[in-house]
Amino acid sequence: MSQELALELFENGGVLIFKDFPKGCEFGMDYRSWIVGPNFLGMKMIPPGIHFIYFSVPGAPRIAFFHNFRQKEVILRRWDKKKEDLVTDEKSDEVELDRLRENLRNIDRFLGVYPFADYRNWLSLSSYITPNSVRRLSPSNSLGRISSQNEMVTQEAELEKKLGDPFGLSIVDREHRGRIRFTDEGGLPLMSEGEEAKLNFTRIPQITLADTNLRRAGIDSSDRLFQCFEALGGDYREVLAEFQFAFVVFLVGQVYEGFDQWKRLVHLFCSCTSALQSHPQFFNELFAVFHFQMKMVPDDFFEDVLASSNFLSSTLALLFANIEDTSAVDPALKTKATRFRTLLEKRFKRAFVLDND
Repeated sequence: MSQELALELFENGGVLIFKDFPKGCEFGMDYRSWIVGPNFLGMKMIPPGIHFIYFSVPGAPRIAFFHNFRQKEVILRRWDKKKEDLVTDEKSDEVELDRLRENLRNIDRFLGVYPFADYRNWLSLSSYITPNSVRRLSPSNSLGRISSQNEMVTQEAELEKKLGDPFGLSIVDREHRGRIRFTDEGGLPLMSEGEEAKLNFTRIPQITLADTNLRRAGIDSSDRLFQCFEALGGDYREVLAEFQFAFVVFLVGQVYEGFDQWKRLVHLFCSCTSALQSHPQFFNELFAVFHFQMKMVPDDFFEDVLASSNFLSSTLALLFANIEDTSAVDPALKTKATRFRTLLEKRFKRAFVLDND
């Protein structure tokens, strides 16, 4: 990093203060993580824009959140050692933030420097993710907190929340003489994923029986892709943003739900035919996103994914075949597809070609 850039980031970069995080635990930002020491207080010189912060204690699931850092912004996050989770108290945190802003020079030595050498890689993985994308897709809890482990709640707790009575169903006293419990046939409590912990991914329209009857030569998912565009305000870039968001929360955040959505989107993109002609710009940009995703994964990471039901190799082979077989496809798109297939074949040592049968 040049002295000019270092000075620019020092003066205008963001700062994350992470209080009470225990030594020996993992802290990461974007595509790099560290095991922190006893004096760790956070990160400084963070370039403005969207960033992905994640952390975990040994033996516990990874926790993460996205944040859009503004120039010179200082944010505070606090770790609760008993809960092993983020906590927030807006009033006290705001008071402490004011104190920390005035004291930044004195705590500077306890702040890690943003890994600027990895910044280009991070931009490649997140180039379409906007503040609006983060608001739309992140869980509805106050911190936008994402957990790699599903957070289950009982039906009693859900009903208590709806009724606005946090104790009425779960305690027995003079005012509450009977406790309501929801159980299955084995007597175990009925549980579901907490609404505030859910990622808000777009629902991909399902293939209907009418679709299969209308398309003798195979399924064309272009109409389903267009429905996704419409659901997101007609902006195809928001679809690409969700594709990147899902990939990041899976690859970096270790959230399997992200992988599920990423796979659904891959299948949707790869089974389009007419959209290849009507929306060449979308697919040109999609290949750029795909390229950087495949470039960033570890060599052994996708070997298991590729081997599992052969999903990715067969699905991408379908996309390459559709592009080759559609005569009116933009020549630039065909060239980009050929280059991408060559990259994949070299990287993963396999052919992305459809079986004859």
